[in-house]
Amino acid sequence: MKNRSYEYDVALSFAGENRAYVEKVANSLKLKGIKVFYDLFEEANLWGKNLYEYLSEIYQNKARYTVLFVSSFYNKKLWTNHERVSMQARAFQESREYILPARFDNTEIPGILKTIGYINLENKTPEELAILIENKLKKDQTFIRNRWSKLSTMINPKPFVFTIKLIDEKKQLVKHAKVVLIANNSTYLEGFTDEHGLVHFVIRTRKMYTVLIAHTSYPAVVFHHINPKEDIEVTIEKSNNSGSVIINKSGHIPGISGKIEPVLKPDKGLSLYADNIAVDGGKHQPYDFALDTAISLEDNEGNRAHVTFRFFQGRIALIDFYKDIR
Repeated sequence: MKNRSYEYDVALSFAGENRAYVEKVANSLKLKGIKVFYDLFEEANLWGKNLYEYLSEIYQNKARYTVLFVSSFYNKKLWTNHERVSMQARAFQESREYILPARFDNTEIPGILKTIGYINLENKTPEELAILIENKLKKDQTFIRNRWSKLSTMINPKPFVFTIKLIDEKKQLVKHAKVVLIANNSTYLEGFTDEHGLVHFVIRTRKMYTVLIAHTSYPAVVFHHINPKEDIEVTIEKSNNSGSVIINKSGHIPGISGKIEPVLKPDKGLSLYADNIAVDGGKHQPYDFALDTAISLEDNEGNRAHVTFRFFQGRIALIDFYKDIR
């Protein structure tokens, strides 16, 4: 499917008898910042237009998805059937789901197979359906790119708190882990998990982030393209004699005296300077290296460790280390 933009994220097709429910869905979606085609939101646009042609264009070309509210009333309406035919013309052209059925009852709708997955509205509130629609949109990568590309440089007038909870494989809270959120432009936020395994960030700009997590007793963790709108819980597994650190410009590896400083070369390669530390047995510095490739370090007291750079951007580096026990 082409990476295209749409005027609407979702269009709602329903019979008038079901308007009370659908209007609550539409209002909930609108509050979530989702662009929704709902007829009462479009009264000024619809005024004076050839509705046959205009609605065909909406349901066939201008929405990312359509939600078809199936009911006994739907089949009896001229306009709903016109909308359905337009949707099906679009669905026939695409290799992905486009029509999302939501059923008030078991009425059969021409062209909508019984085998197509649907949402049963019998015990589903309008807000719960709106959340399902929002989650469906979040799985669409073009929706994510288009939505966030428009918002990435805007200041959010209402800052919000993004929280990460960190636990281990035994469901124990992981305290004192360093967590960094780094944006594509290399600006970053940083913090440490507290006694409850939580770290909180005040988000003031709408951006996607890479999440870096490090702890001296746990391996490094990286998550790319994280939307900070929803809190997340992360599980990490402890590994003997190993851990991880995050350094900004330069820093230390636990158990190794001296300081290391990774740098980005003009050709986009990576090099390492190490102060009073031998790199790979005493190789010349700056020492060229690559991500995810182990490097051995030894200080002036003979302490040794193997380090692997897992991430590097701006001046932020995420590093795994394994202590060489003698």
